[in-house]
Amino acid sequence: MEFYVYAILIASILLVYFFNKQISYKKYAIKKIEVKYKPVTPQNTIITFDLHDVLVKYDYKAIFNNLWQCDKKFNLFIALLNPFFLYDVVKLLLQHAVAEQYIVGLGNKYKRLTPFIPLGIKIANCQKPVPQMLNLLKELKQTGYTLHLFSNIGAKILDDFKKQLPDLFQYLEKVTVPSEKNGYLRKPYQKAFENFTKQHNKHNKQIIFIDDKIKNIKTADKNKIIGILFQNPKQLRETFKSTGIIK
Repeated sequence: MEFYVYAILIASILLVYFFNKQISYKKYAIKKIEVKYKPVTPQNTIITFDLHDVLVKYDYKAIFNNLWQCDKKFNLFIALLNPFFLYDVVKLLLQHAVAEQYIVGLGNKYKRLTPFIPLGIKIANCQKPVPQMLNLLKELKQTGYTLHLFSNIGAKILDDFKKQLPDLFQYLEKVTVPSEKNGYLRKPYQKAFENFTKQHNKHNKQIIFIDDKIKNIKTADKNKIIGILFQNPKQLRETFKSTGIIK
């Protein structure tokens, strides 16, 4: 009997959490976009995109294939069971670290994992572009808008990813990512947004920022950046049309 009581209690807590999350999501998804300049033009606006789950999606089949084709899977498995490694993983999780800190940082720290760094980067970059978003980037670029990327991908992983998807990066004028050089400064931290604005908005244009995470949109709002919570390409296109960015 007690088992069922606990099960119902846990299910109730999860349901409340999910419901509150959905309400928060809808609050930002349907909010009216208040632009600084009207009309919105390429001369007064910078449009900035997140990368993962906005411009690209994970290719899970490619992830599985890369892992399956690794001829030293057992060695990798044993290396990942190192308790000191697992302790460092937990520390990074608590710090909300980016993927590069796990793959490259811990890969260099633990010599048994060092040979697997290229595999880790390859798996992290098992991404496929969203065709509708590529079309939208092309349309915005042809209209004359300045397009930027603001992502947590990590500089070293990004270097590999650029070679993989040159058709995507041809539209992006500036790219801001965490790196070892900047202490892996990342979204949603306030300092990351301050640095982004300072480096890439010297002419005080309005910035429109598209991201799929509410916490990043909230920080953008605090920095007077117009945040749009991304749901899908159709929703974003409709939002751009209602704002006058595209016809």
